Amino acid sequence: MTSQISVVPAQRTSGEGVPEIGTVSAVERYKEIVALAAESVERMRATDRARVRDLLARLAASQDRMAEVIEQEQVVKLIVAVHWEAAVELLWDERWMKMTTVPDPDESVPPRDQREYNTAMDLAYQALEESLQKRTLLRRKGS
Repeated sequence: MTSQISVVPAQRTSGEGVPEIGTVSAVERYKEIVALAAESVERMRATDRARVRDLLARLAASQDRMAEVIEQEQVVKLIVAVHWEAAVELLWDERWMKMTTVPDPDESVPPRDQREYNTAMDLAYQALEESLQKRTLLRRKGS
């Protein structure tokens, strides 16, 4: 649309090197400028719509991830409670040992993948069970 009109006005070029262009009325020039502005606005709106779609998709993914993490946290807390209660039951006969409630999480632990912590918790519980089974076997032999 604007390819027929030179960016530099003919008055400033002294007429040299400027291709011959038909005269354009002020109304036509105004309509071209308004059309160019309207095209620019539409391109900006299209870009904004694409950006909004992308951000909404990222927000939804983030919210899904948060829901997964919250659910994982609840499952881990339940597993910790079950292991703790089982440990208390296993150690019930150990009268010298003072039983307390579940200790608060240690926030100073460096961040790692949750699976590593779950594995460590399971291994610690298994080690407790095994050590108590060995003590029970030794007691039976000695009695």
